[in-house]
Amino acid sequence: MSARETAGLLCGLLEAALSALVAAGVSCLLFTNDGRLLAELGRVALFWLPMLVLMSRLSRGPRAGPGPAARGIVMALAGFVAAALAAGLTSDNRGRLARHVVQFLIVWLPLLVLVTIARLSRRWRELLTLAVSTAVCLATLWLAGPVVMRRVIVPRYTLGVDHRPRPHTGGTNEDGVYSRLGARDFRDEDFNVICLGDSFTANPHLPEAVRWPTLLEPLLQARPPGRKVRVVNFGWVSSSPVLQARQLREIGAKYKPDLVIQAFDMTDFHDDLVARERLARIGAGGGGEVSIFRAFGVGASLALGVEDYGRWLRERLRWARPDGAPAVPAQRYFFLFAPPEASEPYFRESWEAILETERLARGMGARYVLFVFPRYQQYDPRESPRDPERRVFPDDAPGLQVPFAYFARQARSVGFPVHSLREDFLADRAFPKCRSDDPHWTAEGNRVAAEAVARYLRADRLVP
Repeated sequence: MSARETAGLLCGLLEAALSALVAAGVSCLLFTNDGRLLAELGRVALFWLPMLVLMSRLSRGPRAGPGPAARGIVMALAGFVAAALAAGLTSDNRGRLARHVVQFLIVWLPLLVLVTIARLSRRWRELLTLAVSTAVCLATLWLAGPVVMRRVIVPRYTLGVDHRPRPHTGGTNEDGVYSRLGARDFRDEDFNVICLGDSFTANPHLPEAVRWPTLLEPLLQARPPGRKVRVVNFGWVSSSPVLQARQLREIGAKYKPDLVIQAFDMTDFHDDLVARERLARIGAGGGGEVSIFRAFGVGASLALGVEDYGRWLRERLRWARPDGAPAVPAQRYFFLFAPPEASEPYFRESWEAILETERLARGMGARYVLFVFPRYQQYDPRESPRDPERRVFPDDAPGLQVPFAYFARQARSVGFPVHSLREDFLADRAFPKCRSDDPHWTAEGNRVAAEAVARYLRADRLVP
């Protein structure tokens, strides 16, 4: 490498370092989390600065032309990415580090473009080729996206707001319901039970025979001859009362229900807020299927440790902070860390959806009962030792029991039963009841749930 080239590389490295310093300052002016942002960037800088020094040692000489300088900027950027990866290995919260690094890059990358725009303008043919190839790739993704989404990315679920299981996929029937029976198999003369819930009800990771709705059926089997009990599992992954009410309204009557059981999970408060916000934005029809670009955005957000990185970022802009409380709290388990008077107003969306579900059940001639399911942190913190959610759902959080207290108060104002299964899981000696790396129940946990539900239903005289 000539002296001119090495000097150009040194110039590019210096420009990248100075623009990064300016970007850090601009980021502090734009966003509200400046202290945390600088702390995370400092962690990355501990790895990046030695890299820059090493590169500069290899790039001495007089100032040189534009080509090597542009390569120096690219090397500095690549070094920054490598430094961020190395810093992530030493961080106890990699998602937080990644969020702030991307937040910084949103400011720094445009600055790098401005620094190099004069050099890049001289290479218009290369820029034109890049623009055309990018446009072709985006058009290909847009055209092939629906097929890729249905066949590869999420083949088992629809891609609208409801994201229900697809019919005849993964053990579902013609309505996308986890059942070996179709709607026509549910007769008026039988005692038909619909079980609403999320993944703790659906349990798609387990064989159908050991899921609690399936276990409930023989426990409720009517004694009078000729009266058969039929239990159908309407649960699906990441559903919540807002979406469950939509499902019951659309297909519930086909199953001729005599009893509707709704299982409430700890994620439902936040999921309901998100679902209601999306429905308000795109309409009650659900807005059609999610595009592949939206799927990439969701995947990137989850990789960064948040459900919606765009919303997380907007909430931190100094001039765009909403007045009062946000419509959807950033933390999924927000009730764990806020006083009840601050978190319970957010519970209202779920409670209104529960009341709507009860009205729908009554309109179909069915009775209704609500069960509140606990997470293992609320009854036995020894469970799921490798669960990654422990950092966001700690077993010593001050609001751990807030949901149970809320539902106990609400139960006094309604005419249908409301039961918590926390005490039943506390009393049962079986261990473990959950998977080792996931909060979802094993077959043993499903057994405990089925026996407890059957016990309460008999006590409430809701079964024949």
